[in-house]
Amino acid sequence: HRGFHNSDDGTDRPIENSLDAYESAWTAGVAYCECDVALTLDEYIVLAHDASLERLALDSQAANSSVSIGDLTFRDLMSLPLLDGSRPPPRS
Repeated sequence: HRGFHNSDDGTDRPIENSLDAYESAWTAGVAYCECDVALTLDEYIVLAHDASLERLALDSQAANSSVSIGDLTFRDLMSLPLLDGSRPPPRS
């Protein structure tokens, strides 16, 4: 669930619901990864376990970090780096 992420057990793993977390799971031999999805204001599907990015944003005080994902555009989400400094991969 949410990829092979850091669960505060002292291991060095990526932040949950990040591309790195899913790639780590697949590299470790996990065949399937369950994830939660949300729809942005401009109707992009994104991986998101929480209603907002407040818990996972590098700057939890940033204006958009506490706003519901459904009330943000995809561009708004892309502007919020995660706790580890990574950003979501751009859409192709």
